[in-house]
Amino acid sequence: APGRRLPTPSPVAPPTATWRGPSPAVQMHNRYLVAEVEEGVMVIDQHALHERVLYEQFRERVLSGELEAQQLLAPEPVPLTAAELAAAIEAADTLAQLGVRVEAFGGDTLLVRSLPAMLGSVDPAELARELVTRLMDCGPTPQRRDLLDHLLHTLACKAAIKAGDPLAPDEVEALLAQRHLAQDAHH
Repeated sequence: APGRRLPTPSPVAPPTATWRGPSPAVQMHNRYLVAEVEEGVMVIDQHALHERVLYEQFRERVLSGELEAQQLLAPEPVPLTAAELAAAIEAADTLAQLGVRVEAFGGDTLLVRSLPAMLGSVDPAELARELVTRLMDCGPTPQRRDLLDHLLHTLACKAAIKAGDPLAPDEVEALLAQRHLAQDAHH
C-alpha cells in the first residue's frame, strides 16, 4: 500500500542452526545436504563440510603427533622441475609431520615413500604435485605454521567427498553427525 513503511530490522546475529535429527536429511543434486532444523531449513555443501571436518581431524592429529603414515608398497617417483624439487626437499620435515615422506631420487625426481593413512586411496604422484604447488605458492620463506596450515587444507580437500559424489542416506546422516567436529561449521 502507498505510504506504508516496513519496520527496519534490528541488527541481530543470525541464529545458529542446529541439526537435531531424527528428521531425515536428503542429498540434493549430489552436492548439497538439506535438513530440517528448529529454525527452518539448513543447506550444507557436502564437500565443504567434509573438508572442514577432515581438516580439524588432521590438524588435531598433527599437533598431538598421532597422525599415522602409510608406507607405500612401492615408492612413487614424481618428476618435478628443479625449483619444485628444491622446495619439496626443503619442506621434507614439514611434509613428514603430515605423513608424507619424500626424498630426492636423482635428477629432478622426488620419491614419495608414505602418505597419511587417513587419506585412503589417493594417487601419490597427484598429491605430491598438489603439495609442491602449495609449497611454491607460499613463497621463498613461509612461516612453518602457515605452511603446515596450507598443506593441511590441501590434504583435507583431497580426501573429502566431492560435489557430485552420491551419498547413501546413512552416509548423509554420518556426515551431519560429524558437523560438531568442524569449528566455525556455519561457514
